[in-house]
Amino acid sequence: MVLKALPVPLLGGFDSIAGAIIGGLLIGAIEKRAEVYVGPLFGFGIEAWAAYVVALVLLLVRPSGCWGRS
Repeated sequence: MVLKALPVPLLGGFDSIAGAIIGGLLIGAIEKRAEVYVGPLFGFGIEAWAAYVVALVLLLVRPSGCWGRS
């Protein structure tokens, strides 16, 4: 369960509660949309790792998260 929730604070920022809430909503939406739109290309297993791909890309662009302090 903890590994499933790890991308949420990475997306929202570890020091922002509002960012964590928005990050959780975004991760849920990203997982479901990836399963519907990109899933047929990869065999419908993308929901399990789509959040980690988004978190990895975000860490490369903005390491403090979207709403975290720099």
